[in-house]
Amino acid sequence: MPTPCTHARLAALIWLHINLIFNGVRVPRARNALLDVPLKLPGMTHPAFIVDDLKALQHWLEAQGILITEGPHHIGPRRIALFIRDPDGNVLEFNQLV
Repeated sequence: MPTPCTHARLAALIWLHINLIFNGVRVPRARNALLDVPLKLPGMTHPAFIVDDLKALQHWLEAQGILITEGPHHIGPRRIALFIRDPDGNVLEFNQLV
């Protein structure tokens, strides 16, 4: 029996909606072919989003049981970032400009 879809809708600008599925079945040892193998392939590695409050997002992710795989940490002088992976191993990056 399918479970109800648990997702978050991120809206940026008026015309963009991104639905992230968080209750997908996690694939053991899932690997991203663009990031996790020695031979690098051409293509997009991951989407990156700018958020107003990275700490608030971090607390929300933790409350939802979503593992933060990297960060939050500074990337350069003006950006703090954290990373998560979806159940297939794909990376999502969230940034706050400081």
